[in-house]
Amino acid sequence: MITESDLRSGLHTQNFGQTVYTFEVIDSTNLFAKSLSAKEAPHGTLIIAEEQTAGKGRLGRRWQSEKGANLLFSLILQPKFHFEKTKLLPFAAGLAVADAIERYTGLKTECKWPNDVLIEKKKVAGILMETAMQEMVTKEIILGIGVNVNQQDFPPELATTATSLLLQAGKTIDRTTLLQVLLEELEHRYDQLAQFPSSLIIEDWKRRAAMMNSTVFLLEGSIQKAVTALDVTPEGALVIRAADGTRRELYAGDVSLRF
Repeated sequence: MITESDLRSGLHTQNFGQTVYTFEVIDSTNLFAKSLSAKEAPHGTLIIAEEQTAGKGRLGRRWQSEKGANLLFSLILQPKFHFEKTKLLPFAAGLAVADAIERYTGLKTECKWPNDVLIEKKKVAGILMETAMQEMVTKEIILGIGVNVNQQDFPPELATTATSLLLQAGKTIDRTTLLQVLLEELEHRYDQLAQFPSSLIIEDWKRRAAMMNSTVFLLEGSIQKAVTALDVTPEGALVIRAADGTRRELYAGDVSLRF
């Protein structure tokens, strides 16, 4: 189990991971994060679990993870920047996760709109952002992050679309050290988003994207359509071109690289 003392022993951040809650089993780190008061959870608070019984990904999907093999955590953020920038946090977080994996393992990663990290076109990490608003002001953001680290087997429905760092690197990964690197990269990208124009994050993200100017598959309801991913706007929308040539901007949706 990842312990607070082990994590702190090699962590170099100002805020991220300086307050820590650890669990062997929990329903959801995001749910626990929502239960904390501002006093209990200052900016950068980390909640990490070895197992989640009700972990969720985007669109209400269940996040499936082998106990003790992966990284399952939430970060509580109290952003001081404009709401328009907060919408780009999944992009900043995706870049940070990709940066951390490459920095620690040497594996080449790609980003997929809006919040996945891939290796060899397979998902290795995902991000879920939940925002608490009051009178149009962002009070708190919870970033839930799951990284497949040492998992060796996946359920049949995920076997062709998911992977882990162990499977890609061919060796067991030290989860504590990886988490330290992740927190450092997440804080770096958060500060970058806070201090510089949003375009910097978007342009960096597009350079790492697995899908620009290629065919992707958009799921709308029960219908899957082949479209071309053209660009990502400064606001984080995916620009697509349909088969009939029409263009649209998507601010939310389910896009895959495989039919």
